[in-house]
Amino acid sequence: RDLVRSRGLGDVYKRQGRGEAREDQRFHRRLKVMEIRRMEPQEADEAARLYVRSWQAGYKGLLPQYYLDLLSPERWKDSFAGLPGSFVLTEGGVIAGHSCARPAADEKMPGWGEVHTLYVLPEYWGRGFGTALLDNSVRWLKNQGFDRIYLWALDGNVRARRLYEKYGFTPTTDTLLCQVGNAEVTDIRYIWNNARSALQNSEFRIHNSEFN
Repeated sequence: RDLVRSRGLGDVYKRQGRGEAREDQRFHRRLKVMEIRRMEPQEADEAARLYVRSWQAGYKGLLPQYYLDLLSPERWKDSFAGLPGSFVLTEGGVIAGHSCARPAADEKMPGWGEVHTLYVLPEYWGRGFGTALLDNSVRWLKNQGFDRIYLWALDGNVRARRLYEKYGFTPTTDTLLCQVGNAEVTDIRYIWNNARSALQNSEFRIHNSEFN
């Protein structure tokens, strides 16, 4: 079968044929440019809706269901707009993820940076977007002068904890008890101790990230 150059993909080729065409479409989706940039004030509503959906999917079985059912975008609408460490991840014009980094809010951690929050829409899980946002936050904090970084993870959130540990964060014995609805849950502090970027071999192309 003939090999045809696929427009815009340089030396990437595709085989002609129905099955091969479907595979080529999947390949194009994987190469779709993903962008991480600072969140704009007018994106607050969309980001807030992202948090509701991410919480309802990610914390199902970990937080009381009635609490998740009652979540409203109003809770997050004014939380992150205008903050220098607030970033959105977009693909095809859709905000697929959000993260916020800042100087440590914990008085016990002076001089540390904190990855305060990081969430991705459920339909984008498993595509490396969480890792990309985490890497962006870590690099932003390092650029602000923070060489020591921590974050909190819900004890039972296996997906998130696996992501953090794969990147290079290490769990500590420091815990935080939180009252969520009628349940008490435990957050575990993770600290970053690996200077190697988890995205060194990533297939994603990140455009226009800002760090100052």
